[in-house]
Amino acid sequence: MKISLQHIIGAVIGGAVSGLFFYALGQHDGKQDAALKAAQAVTQAIQNRAGINETINNMDSVALCAELGGVRDQCEQLRGMAEDQP
Repeated sequence: MKISLQHIIGAVIGGAVSGLFFYALGQHDGKQDAALKAAQAVTQAIQNRAGINETINNMDSVALCAELGGVRDQCEQLRGMAEDQP
């Protein structure tokens, strides 16, 4: 069996075309994976934020002041101020 130059060129071109196809397919899948991971990270951040918001909303002004690094004696001065406001 004799292999001609046309067969070799055809095989090289076919390999190159299929290689480019699979390369493009891999790039597309990689971009989809990156987008999916980014969406999952955003979802996780939103869920974490909801938990933080719930914790903060359940704190009174004194506890919030202390959590933010305030001095306990100064934070105690906040007690009762919210009720005084109209």
